[in-house]
Amino acid sequence: MTTSGIVRRVRLGDEVQTYCGRCKEERTHQAVALNSQGGVERVICRTCHGNHLYRERNASVKKDATEKTARTTTTRTPRRRADAPPTFSDAPRHPYSPRESYTKGQLILHTKFGVGEVVEVRDGKIDVRFTDERRTLLHAG
Repeated sequence: MTTSGIVRRVRLGDEVQTYCGRCKEERTHQAVALNSQGGVERVICRTCHGNHLYRERNASVKKDATEKTARTTTTRTPRRRADAPPTFSDAPRHPYSPRESYTKGQLILHTKFGVGEVVEVRDGKIDVRFTDERRTLLHAG
């Protein structure tokens, strides 16, 4: 900021103009954090009270939809954890129902958790290892 040749540094609490992502336009903000060089780091919008990083004026100009770059997607093969069950491509899977009885090593198909392997059978409960975690489910046994 310059006023008649004098350079004025922004201080905490000063008002700055910047783009607000919540309001989707340029608004007056209050400086609430400064970086090590004395520049504005974080601001709070005076209109919506949103707390966000300070955006330089040239970075605050919104791009037209035609200028936006298309996102490219890459297909990742998820890594298997050491305790994750192997992938069961052709093995028979039994649809899970709490009214059925299950045995250790049996594969089940749960509507929410997917394919899992019964790793422990207890009175009225089974522990099933799914690809993401181990869950305890009810069964008739």
